[in-house]
Amino acid sequence: MKFRNLIAAAALAALPLSTHAATLVVPVVGTGPGVRNSQWQSELTMHTAGPRPVTLSVTFHRTNDILGPIEYVLQPRSTLSIADIVNTQFLVNPAFGALEIEVADRDARSLAVTSRTSNTWESGEFGQDIPAIDKNAALRAGDIAAIPGPVDSVQNRFNFGIYTTEATTVEWQVIRQDGQVGATKTETYTAGSHAQYNGGIQTLIGATAHNNDTVHARVVSGRAIFYGSIINNTGDPTFVPGIRTREDILIELTGVDLDENGSVDVRDDNGDAVLDTPVRIFKSLFPNYFSVIAQGEFGEEVTLEVVSGPGHTELLSDNRTLIVIVGADVTTSTGEIVLKATSEGSTQLITIPVTFR
Repeated sequence: MKFRNLIAAAALAALPLSTHAATLVVPVVGTGPGVRNSQWQSELTMHTAGPRPVTLSVTFHRTNDILGPIEYVLQPRSTLSIADIVNTQFLVNPAFGALEIEVADRDARSLAVTSRTSNTWESGEFGQDIPAIDKNAALRAGDIAAIPGPVDSVQNRFNFGIYTTEATTVEWQVIRQDGQVGATKTETYTAGSHAQYNGGIQTLIGATAHNNDTVHARVVSGRAIFYGSIINNTGDPTFVPGIRTREDILIELTGVDLDENGSVDVRDDNGDAVLDTPVRIFKSLFPNYFSVIAQGEFGEEVTLEVVSGPGHTELLSDNRTLIVIVGADVTTSTGEIVLKATSEGSTQLITIPVTFR
């Protein structure tokens, strides 16, 4: 690797510190009126199977607004159920958003969190379970959340939504039953924001809903959790998870050129888009440089973008040379650089494992 004699202290970025906490996300909760004089509300239930008290911190995230946190303590092997939590605890009505539930790592293993969003109206009470999802399971750049719509688009309403764990750009598409793209809309969201689109095929994407439509939420950048809900005209809702999928994209990571002499020094021989051997990064105020060599299936040009990396990691203007600067205060021995590779409109993540010296 070429180790250029350039002082770049100003570019040195501090690595994030571990919070030793786990975070669960209930992607949608709410309170307020619905169609035909119905009334929606969400109930949160938390249980610990552990032998000691557990403290939880709960925040409510609306469009670009955060309420809380509110702390709750579960006694050993106890259950706490909170009815109409948005209204009774966060004191807003009407309001819809997401809950973040933070708990110490050691207590997360004993914790069970569930939620139910119910709809009360003239025909009775109907409800749907909405699971709590590990925040680390949020989809990332290159992933597609597939949200299948109803078989009958006349007898059912189809809503879908997003909760972002970091600033995110999403390309929303409606995919017809025969695989054709009905329409596309790109939206950008700030970190920690929630958005729900009622009748979203019409109201967000701008298309007419058909039977057996599926919404694709393609993550262009950032990380997010997706969900859907199908509500029958009788008022009965069904939760639809945003299922992580990927296209079969053929972008080839040949390897990296460590000394920038045009030859490949470390390869990806098994074609899994993960470098076979880690790249050594020297801890110093001086930058480390190396080049990434990738192409499309038939030699098409690939555009790269840094998704994540240690310290200060960025691509130079040639779109292949990486500069990495990590300080001596880095305590971990290994890490990784994740790049988004785009070719002919298709994207794929490339992973470069690194070791620090």
